[in-house]
Parts: sequence; structure tokens; C-alpha cells
Amino acid sequence: MASVDHVLLPTDGSEGALHAAAFAGELARALRAKVSVLHILSDDYLMTHSWGSDGLLIGSPSGYVLGEAEGMKSIEEIRSSLEEQVRGEELANTVAALGDIGQEPNLVTAWGHAAEEITRFAKDNDVGLIVIGSYGKSKLKRAFLGSVSQAVANQAPCPVTIVK
Repeated sequence: MASVDHVLLPTDGSEGALHAAAFAGELARALRAKVSVLHILSDDYLMTHSWGSDGLLIGSPSGYVLGEAEGMKSIEEIRSSLEEQVRGEELANTVAALGDIGQEPNLVTAWGHAAEEITRFAKDNDVGLIVIGSYGKSKLKRAFLGSVSQAVANQAPCPVTIVK
């Protein structure tokens, strides 16, 4: 069995993800492994932040959205703003749940489909183990589409630990 020196912790900031973070922190300390914390944002998430207060989409085919006080914002500006929010809130909470692992975790945000991006990151970054929560924020999505954790377990290039 190969040693694990890089643990990937996908997170969506949910309670399940925070339980996985605590478990990943214990493993990383015991194995003296580095940890990458990965948060995936999807375009669906982007669209929920592009609606006006009157319930109408405030966008255009040119890729700009008109906000109330700030004027026109490009999709890239909105993406950047959402990434900053994730880093300030969800990733910060995940790092706190990891605890002291003896080194700073690598914090990464990416855009795309969660299972695909998690698998891609694991392949591209020589990850030895993925630690993921058994459920995330979207229970309805899990009921209809299958959970991200199950898809990752089926597609990952390395062992996957699913934490309840």
C-alpha cells in the first residue's frame, strides 16, 4: 500500500463537509500529509446571484449584470466576488474544522461540476486520498441526481473516504 502524503478535502461548507474536515485533519496530522481544500462553484450558483430584487434576471447576452448600486458587472467580476465570499466564509470554517495540521492547507476554488472537478484535481495533483462528506447542502439534488460523494468514489484515481 502506497503512503498518503496528499489529502484532498472537497467542501461546500455544509455540516457534512465540516465533519469530513475534522476527520481529514486527524488523518493529516497522523500521516504528516499536506491537505488541499477544494471548493467547487457551479454556474447554477452564479445564476442564483444574478437575479434582481424584482425576481427578473438582470443580465444580458453580453455577459454583464446590472447590480442595484454598483452598476454593470461582468460575469467574471461576479465570479471573483463569489470566490472571495467562499474564501472568507466557507473555506475559513473548513480550515478551522481541520485544526492544526502542522502546515497551511492549500485553498482552491474552481468552477464546474463538483464530481468532475474533484476527480480532475486529484488526478492533476497526485492526491493520495480524498476525504469527503457523505452529504452536502443540497439534499434535493442528491435525491434526484445521486450524491457527489458517490460519483467521486466511482471516478476517483485514488482511495476515497466518505465521512458521515
